[in-house]
Amino acid sequence: MTDWNDRTLRSLLFTPGNHPRRLEKVGTFGSDAIVLDLEDAVADAEKDHARTMVREAVPTYDDATIVMVRVNGHETGRMEEDTIAVAYAGVDCLMVPKVETPETLPRMDALLYGLERERGLNVGSIRLLPLIETARALVRVDEIANAAPERVLTLAFGLGDFSTDMQVDLTQDATELLYARQRIVVAARACRMRAPIDGPYLDIKNLEGLEDETRLSRQLGFEGRVVVYPLQVDVVQRVYSELSDEDAERAQNVIEAFEAAEGSGSASIQVDGQFVDYPIYDRARQKLRLHQAARAEQAR
Repeated sequence: MTDWNDRTLRSLLFTPGNHPRRLEKVGTFGSDAIVLDLEDAVADAEKDHARTMVREAVPTYDDATIVMVRVNGHETGRMEEDTIAVAYAGVDCLMVPKVETPETLPRMDALLYGLERERGLNVGSIRLLPLIETARALVRVDEIANAAPERVLTLAFGLGDFSTDMQVDLTQDATELLYARQRIVVAARACRMRAPIDGPYLDIKNLEGLEDETRLSRQLGFEGRVVVYPLQVDVVQRVYSELSDEDAERAQNVIEAFEAAEGSGSASIQVDGQFVDYPIYDRARQKLRLHQAARAEQAR
């Protein structure tokens, strides 16, 4: 069973669920998670076959790989059938698209509860990652987050579908997405979920633009993003993780000083002229953990 507290979710690399070669290769690019897609990347005529292919592919991935499956949305009539077809050992999380009402996630939770018990899995072991990707969903995002069962990891932003629903074109500075991104981050964190997942950067060969836009995403409070092209993985994981040498040293100083003070009964101190309490300490630990993960990747 995946210990989500110790796992980073900086990059979620997508692949179509009906493409044998891509299903075989997707786990080799070093992304934090892979997403086997049954939804938009699969033509309607191929969807039933894709379920079988995804289920057969899941056991082939390394145990260390976080495996997600994006099912079809509730409005298609396929969501429940997709879930029944793929909710087996080896699947860590189901990504649920176009969640627009607070009832969808509890319905999925009840379905998974029954399947886990029936199939000998730990109850709650298959997590949910809902996509907020329409104007209607954004208007109700607080209700959706508040109604989310415990198995929901966090929220994810489906920016491609959202921009289509809003009838806006995506630009390099992403100003048109700023309000939606901030709403999703606040909704997730207000419900004590982990930081949410951002949508993809669709200019897939523009790695410089990807880096700049991912820095903005990180600054807004996202912990990772969907990735649709393998060459994007390294850039995305580095940007969500990296600290300057000075910032890494400062984080280490905060951690060491706070832990020493805590051992003496104090949880409110100053480090290099800055106030530090539990939230600041926890943030320093998180930043340093991600930074060390990026350094370890670079060393391999």
